[in-house]
Amino acid sequence: MNIAAGSVRQRPRLFFALFSFLPILLTERLGVSSQSAGGLSALAAAGNVVGNLAAGNLLARGVCRTVLIAVAAFVMGASALGIFLPVLGVWGAFFLCLLFSATGGLIPATLLATAPAAARSAAMVPVMMGLLMTGSNFGQVTGPIAVGAVVSTWGWGAACIMVVAAAILAGLAAWMLARGDHKRVGEARDPA
Repeated sequence: MNIAAGSVRQRPRLFFALFSFLPILLTERLGVSSQSAGGLSALAAAGNVVGNLAAGNLLARGVCRTVLIAVAAFVMGASALGIFLPVLGVWGAFFLCLLFSATGGLIPATLLATAPAAARSAAMVPVMMGLLMTGSNFGQVTGPIAVGAVVSTWGWGAACIMVVAAAILAGLAAWMLARGDHKRVGEARDPA
C-alpha cells in the first residue's frame, strides 16, 4: 500500500513542478507573449484529461497497470529534458509539454483503478484511497516549492534534474508495486 502512495506522491511532483510554472516558462525561456502563454498552458493542461481517459481505455483492454505507470513516468522524465533544457525551439518544447501532460494523466487514473487490487481487503480500500489522495496533495505542495527554489537558484535547466529524479522514483515505485505482496496488482487486468 505504501508503495502505491509513494508512486502517487511522485506524479503530482512531476506534473505540478512543470504546470505551476508553465506560463512563466513559456514567457521567460520560450519567449511567448503572456497572453499566448495562458492559452497554451490551458491547452497543455487539457492534455492531462486525454491521458486520464486513455488510462481507462488501456486498463479495460488489459494493459498492465505497473507498465502504464512506469512508461508514463519514463516519458514524463524524458520530456522534462527537452522542456527545461534549451535544446529545442518554442514549438518543440511545447509539444513535449503536451506529451508530458497527456502521459502524466495515465498515472492518477491507473493508481485510482489499482487501489482496490492493492488493498489487502475491501475494508482497506478507503484507506488506500486516502493514502493516494494524501500523497497527491503532498506532491502538489512540495513539487512547486522545490522547483521554484531550484529555478531561482540555478535556472530553468536545473529543474529538469528534479523532474527526472521524481520520474525515476515513480518508475521504481511502479516496479516495486509489481513485486512481492503486490504481485497481484501487476497481474490485475480488470479495471476498478
